[in-house]
Amino acid sequence: MPSNLEIIKLNDLRLSAKLVSEQLRQGIHSGIRVGVGSEFEQYRHYRPGDDLKRIDWKYFSRSGKYMVKESTTESNLHISLILDLSGSMNYAENDYSRLDYAKNLLASLAYLAYLQGDSLSYYTLKEGEFTQKVAPTPKSFQRILYHLELEKASGTWPLDSPQPALPMDRNRELIVWVSDFLQKNEEWENLVEKFRHPRKELMLVQLLGEQELDFNLQGNLIFRDLETGREMVRDGQALKSEFKKNFQSYLDHLDARFQQPQVHLLRESIQTPLATLARKILNLKKLS
Repeated sequence: MPSNLEIIKLNDLRLSAKLVSEQLRQGIHSGIRVGVGSEFEQYRHYRPGDDLKRIDWKYFSRSGKYMVKESTTESNLHISLILDLSGSMNYAENDYSRLDYAKNLLASLAYLAYLQGDSLSYYTLKEGEFTQKVAPTPKSFQRILYHLELEKASGTWPLDSPQPALPMDRNRELIVWVSDFLQKNEEWENLVEKFRHPRKELMLVQLLGEQELDFNLQGNLIFRDLETGREMVRDGQALKSEFKKNFQSYLDHLDARFQQPQVHLLRESIQTPLATLARKILNLKKLS
C-alpha cells in the first residue's frame, strides 16, 4: 500500500484518487451516499462503482441493458467540496504540506462521488472571499481536478471584512469542508452557523500536523506565522506546556461549538493514511 508521501509525490491527482479508491475498495463495497432510498422511482444506466445487487436482472433479460433502480433519496443528493486556502494550509511535515494532503483527499472524494453519479460542486475560501470554482455539470469531476492542481494557499482572514456571501438553496446537500479551522476570533464558527440548514449535512474535516497535536520540539526555534509572515524565536521545551494547554483548550472549544444537528467535526493528523481518513468520512456519511 503506497504511503501518503508516495501518493502525493506522484503529482497527479487523478492517479492519486484512483489509488486511494482502490485501497478503499479492498475494505468496503458500498457507495458514498448518505442513504439509499427504499421507494423505486426510475431506472438509470449502470455506472462503474454501483453495487451489482442493484441491477434489475429481469430488465436485463428483456432488453440486454444493465439498468439500476434509483430512488428519490439517491438522485437528489448533491455534494459540495470546500477547500480553505488560507496561508496556514502551507504548514508542512514529512515533506508534504497540509494543502497537499487536502488536495489529494478532496480529489479522492470527488472521484468516488463521480463513480456513483453524484452531483458535484467545488468552492474555495481565501482571504475572506468565498468562490465557486466548479458548478454542478457532467464534467464537474474533471474540472475539480483541474482547479485543485492549480490551488495556492496564502494570506489571512481580514478581520475587518464582512462575512462572505454564501450560495444557499433548499436542496438536499452534503457539504465537505476541509481546513485546519484555526482562527483569530470566531470567523470559522460564524461561517459554519451560516451554513446550517435542516436539509444540509455539514462535514468539517480538520487537518492538523503531528506537532500541532502533540508538540514535541526542543531547542531554540524560529516560529513563523504562515499567514502574516511574522517570526519569533522561542525555546521549544519551555513553550511545550503552554502551547499544548492553549491548543487543547481551543480544540475543546471547537468540539463544543460544533456539536450541532447536521454538523460533524472530524479531526485528523495529516500523517493519517489518505484512504483511512476517506473511509472515516464515508462511515460518518452513512450515519447521517
